[in-house]
Amino acid sequence: MVKQIAAFKPTKLALEVEKKNEEIINKNYQNYLSGFFNLKLNEIYQLGFRIAKEMQHKAVYCIDWMEKGAATKSIDEVYHWTKENQPVLFKDIFGYIEDEENNRQTKYETILEMYQHVNNKEFVKELHRSNLHIARIKQLTDYIGMEWLIWWYQRNLILFSNLESLATSADDRILFIVGSAHVEILNNFIEESGLFEIEFAQQYL
Repeated sequence: MVKQIAAFKPTKLALEVEKKNEEIINKNYQNYLSGFFNLKLNEIYQLGFRIAKEMQHKAVYCIDWMEKGAATKSIDEVYHWTKENQPVLFKDIFGYIEDEENNRQTKYETILEMYQHVNNKEFVKELHRSNLHIARIKQLTDYIGMEWLIWWYQRNLILFSNLESLATSADDRILFIVGSAHVEILNNFIEESGLFEIEFAQQYL
């Protein structure tokens, strides 16, 4: 998996970790390079650190943001409110989560197969549609879904802003390891900005 993604030849590696944690993440990375850090079980370490080492990077970059910002409700609050008050709409918007979990529990996947699945273009678009449809959750003029959705757009715009700041050379090739739900919305921002050329993960998987 690492060798296949490393074929992209990234010059910088961006992680879905809050920017304020960059110092401690890079301390862990330096300890890993020195053989004094055991990789934890998530993609930040198992992919991010391994790929950065493979490419002989001196550091990794944290570009996420998770402050309260514009949110007045969490996604959990919106989820449970919809389930209790608008079950038909709940099934329409969130039903895919349970369906996806049930399907995956009955099927064994290798790490590579899992990443091929979560980077499938139609799967990524479906995640984005589901998030966009959260704007439909409302009661008269009480826009319940929007109370979280504005934060989701805020967070992804900040991710885009921090990603853009990493590009200090026309020769930069930035690999961003991020959850599937972010991919389509960030692709939209990046394409609309006209600042980057996007290469999709599928061709390396």
